[in-house]
Amino acid sequence: MHYFFGRVDIENNLAYLEREEAHHCAVVLRLNSGEQIGILNTDGKIYLAQLISVHKKECVGKIFQVKEIPVPQHKVHLVIAPPKNNERLEWLIEKSVELQVWSLHFVLSERCIRKSLNIERLKKIRDAAAKQSANPYLPEIFEYKSLNSFIQHYTTDFTYSNKHLHLILHCYESEKVNLDLALLQKIKNEGYSDIFAYIGPEGDWTIKEIEIMKEKFNPFLEVSLGTIRLRTETAALNVASVIKSLNF
Repeated sequence: MHYFFGRVDIENNLAYLEREEAHHCAVVLRLNSGEQIGILNTDGKIYLAQLISVHKKECVGKIFQVKEIPVPQHKVHLVIAPPKNNERLEWLIEKSVELQVWSLHFVLSERCIRKSLNIERLKKIRDAAAKQSANPYLPEIFEYKSLNSFIQHYTTDFTYSNKHLHLILHCYESEKVNLDLALLQKIKNEGYSDIFAYIGPEGDWTIKEIEIMKEKFNPFLEVSLGTIRLRTETAALNVASVIKSLNF
């Protein structure tokens, strides 16, 4: 079944695809009346519909089933220095959507090689991944020129709950906890609803940046992912996949 972003008319039990989505349905995929599609409209529900009208400017479907996808009890927010390689960055976006990461915060840290991001392109990659994985929740994507810019956003604009836990990942020697069952049990027992994972660039966070995180974020834990050094995007998805296991 193909999934699209669309408009839903609950009162009349109808779903509408418009503009690019209608063109993709009618012209690219060449779907016909009678075929079934899924509609995502970011309200946490998936509407299954049978097409009754197909045109390149508008497609209409009759809704026959509604699936409700629960909001994760433990949301993952990745605060990450973006990889320099475009393919790896786009892969990170795709897999983050599949793992239901709640938000992506790209920080152009001191050692980050990238100097800018094409946010609109990244959002298109995100939207395509959401349709591919049938995920009705789109992670917000942000870009910051420095760690301090993220901190300012976090302290003034975030509307997430107050039950936050900050996981600081780095390669320096320090007392760290492992991302293991004991940590998962702690997250569950203490009811942390939002887990922020801080993952640096290829050259890691600077000592100064780590000290700033430890000063500004509470509670925080310095976390180890094992003895093998992971790439930035691998570390991010490792955290996301492990935390996701709490939502089953």
